[in-house]
Amino acid sequence: MTITAMRGLVIATALIGLSGCSVFSSQESSQTTAATESLQFLFADTPEAPDLETLQRFPYPATYVQFADGPRTFLALAATGTHGQYWYSAGNEALTLWQGRAIRTSRLVGENRLHTTNLADDPLACYLHQAEQQNQQDTCAGSWQRSIQIQRPVANFNPHHPEYEIVTLQLSSSIKRNGRDLGEEGVATEYVAGEEQASYRFSNSYRLSLDEKYIISSRQWLTPAHGYVELEMVNLAQPNAPRGEPKITRFKLPVQTLNNGKAPRLRQFVEAVPQQFYPDSYWPGLRIHSQKLDERFAKRHAGMLKQLRMLAEIYRHDGNSNYANAAEQLIEQFQQWPLRASYVHGIDPAQMRVTLEQNPMLNTHDADNEYEVTLAAATSEQVGVGNLDAVKTERWLIQPNGDIRQLPKGQELSDGQPGIVLHSIAADELPPGFGTVNSQLAMFLQHWNYAAQAQAQAQQAQIQQGAQQ
Repeated sequence: MTITAMRGLVIATALIGLSGCSVFSSQESSQTTAATESLQFLFADTPEAPDLETLQRFPYPATYVQFADGPRTFLALAATGTHGQYWYSAGNEALTLWQGRAIRTSRLVGENRLHTTNLADDPLACYLHQAEQQNQQDTCAGSWQRSIQIQRPVANFNPHHPEYEIVTLQLSSSIKRNGRDLGEEGVATEYVAGEEQASYRFSNSYRLSLDEKYIISSRQWLTPAHGYVELEMVNLAQPNAPRGEPKITRFKLPVQTLNNGKAPRLRQFVEAVPQQFYPDSYWPGLRIHSQKLDERFAKRHAGMLKQLRMLAEIYRHDGNSNYANAAEQLIEQFQQWPLRASYVHGIDPAQMRVTLEQNPMLNTHDADNEYEVTLAAATSEQVGVGNLDAVKTERWLIQPNGDIRQLPKGQELSDGQPGIVLHSIAADELPPGFGTVNSQLAMFLQHWNYAAQAQAQAQQAQIQQGAQQ
């Protein structure tokens, strides 16, 4: 791995009353700014990590870090909260930790870990907090199941037209304790069509502090491309308070102008409602809605529906019943897809703190009264044309972060790969004037409403459970 030169479902809906910027917690915001600016000013041109004595004088928590065979360098803690500790390099590469475990990465070269599930059951967290409990010394679970999502370059990657895919790996591990040392043995497996595609065995190690409340050093497996990351804490950070199972995030933000005359940005709201976020909240699924955008989207949706109906009519007129039936399938499904327009498709929470691109402004132009922010895990869906005789089709993948690409014929996707796969009429079988139908449908599917889908599924499960009682 190479780092660039170092420089249960519960919908919590809250209407946040904001007056100027008084409700915003500026402490975390100023800490992020101060830490990153200090880091860049002091060490941006440093070819290697400073010695221990120098780093101990750094006014923020810091850690030495080394990836695989790369150089030893360091990260500084810029923010900590309910969804992780954010450690940055001077070049804004970031590593997010939770209870001492690496759960996300940002801006690493090539491959990044986007998500880690089931963190509430992590035995590592249990060991860090068992000292707070009475007679709980030997009750931490020895094994742990979870999944991770990584974003990596696609096969046959073209640097002039870069494309990335989000894939899911299933992880299983066991942890054993020996004094202040914790050892973790496990395997990460990628499956395709139920068959093992690749597996990666790993051996992690963690060292507890004397009071057993911190992980002071660790060597832990990150992703297939980057292998292991080694951390050695210099200035310790306050440990995270335990969090439960993640819930769907949904809250409303009144449109307003701050005292400086500008509209607030997303990060300010995220920091104002920390209870809405979890270390395993699914950030690629973050969406921002408004009634004004809904109205615009409804007009475009009606236009697309009209276009599909015209497509079916042309096939009927030409006597091509097979393709007319395929177009009718698209019409029926298009009207049933759970779509809701969003201004963004996923956010990188680490870059939200340091870049404007990942920190959108919620201004008065794009909403009349309020914005609604939702954040829910993405599912794997297959939509579009079913198995019809004599109909040539093509596939498009729409990922939770909004990335769209046409899939090569015969390519298998990893099991659990998040997003929507659209099966539609092959482009060379579309009549003149309809050549962009598939790409247009794919752009509509960028606005798949994962939060509404999850809520509907939870309500259906409750109905079924009630019927069985």
